[in-house]
Amino acid sequence: MAKYANKIVKNRPSPKNESSYIEAYKQANPSAKKADGKDISAVTTKSGEKGHALLKQSVNRGKDNNYHIGEDFISDKELRQKKKK
Repeated sequence: MAKYANKIVKNRPSPKNESSYIEAYKQANPSAKKADGKDISAVTTKSGEKGHALLKQSVNRGKDNNYHIGEDFISDKELRQKKKK
């Protein structure tokens, strides 16, 4: 299993097919399945790369536009490749 990097991210609106991205994220990062108070969140990095990362529930549901540390960031590009398999 690959170890994914933590990145500085901010929330973004979820895509229409969010559930398929979440399933691909869980497949790529099985540790995301455990109940630890973190959500799989649609995010954008400071450089503008879209992806998904683990954020605390309070941050994910807070509706702010600030940057936070997103754990185990996986780009949407990589998740789309995983969904095709």
